[in-house]
Amino acid sequence: MGVLSVSAFLTDAVTLVHGPDGCTHINTSLLHTTLSEHDIFRIPDIVSSGLGENEIIFGGEDALHDALTAVCSDDPSAVIVASTCVAETIGDDVAGICSQPWDCPVIHVPSSGFLGGTFTDGYNSALSCLTSLITPGKQDLNKVNIVGEKNLEFEVEDNFQEVSRILEMLGLEVNIRYVRDITVSDIKRFKDAGLTLFREDTEGVLGRHFHACTGIPSLPEFPVGLAATLAFIKDVGRLTGRDSTDAVCAEEERQASLADEFSDLAGEYMTFDSFGFQSAEMEMFVEVAEAVGIRVSEEGTVIPVPFCMPVGTLGLQRMLRQWRRFVDG
Repeated sequence: MGVLSVSAFLTDAVTLVHGPDGCTHINTSLLHTTLSEHDIFRIPDIVSSGLGENEIIFGGEDALHDALTAVCSDDPSAVIVASTCVAETIGDDVAGICSQPWDCPVIHVPSSGFLGGTFTDGYNSALSCLTSLITPGKQDLNKVNIVGEKNLEFEVEDNFQEVSRILEMLGLEVNIRYVRDITVSDIKRFKDAGLTLFREDTEGVLGRHFHACTGIPSLPEFPVGLAATLAFIKDVGRLTGRDSTDAVCAEEERQASLADEFSDLAGEYMTFDSFGFQSAEMEMFVEVAEAVGIRVSEEGTVIPVPFCMPVGTLGLQRMLRQWRRFVDG
């Protein structure tokens, strides 16, 4: 599923899942259901190599070769081959089949499922493997790549708009969104940018790979919190050779206005409850509460921690509106 959350947003490519039809059906159905919740009703171009009982016993390489032959005959811009836990278990040489001469780029993305792979592993693997499509370019310090947006999170477009707003304050524009609703040709332009921004790469797994492939400097994550947003602006300015003084001052004024907009919350008591994978102990919550005049107390209104952390100042504004609804409710 991690691979599909990336490959399904490469609009002119086909994803070939090398495994039984059931693996493809389950993951495609889950992806389609999730996209429907985002009001996205298109069905991504995903096919299966259709491994059956004979292939699982005697090997599925011929089935993969036949499936690739059929898919490539439709002239896609690229084919992404996701190997499943079944294919990995029986030892198919998926990489070898994919490396044979084909009429379009064929990219193998290892994704072994229950053999130890996680959603994040598949997601990172897909983003890394697709760098083989990048071609030489001329770095332009006015352009920035966005890498690894969480295509299945509800706030993905809000977060992109917030990062774009910050970039515009510094006179920067987005080069490509890697990989969100782009084409294979778009990926080829990756090296036309002078900076790469990762949605979330705190351990540097993607950063190391992309730097080795492109040599473009990067920042590991979108900004979360008041101080982090100001630091983000400074870092972007530094890495693109811009004076960020005016942009930082403008953002400080915007952040100061939050206290006025949410003055009705000043003096309210709140406590934060962990939800999903986030921790209620993050300093960001205390930072925002203090800025608005909210008092943190175990006896206060219980505020669920967001599943995905709010990005930038406008993300904090949306979060504070949610806090207000809990207090008013």
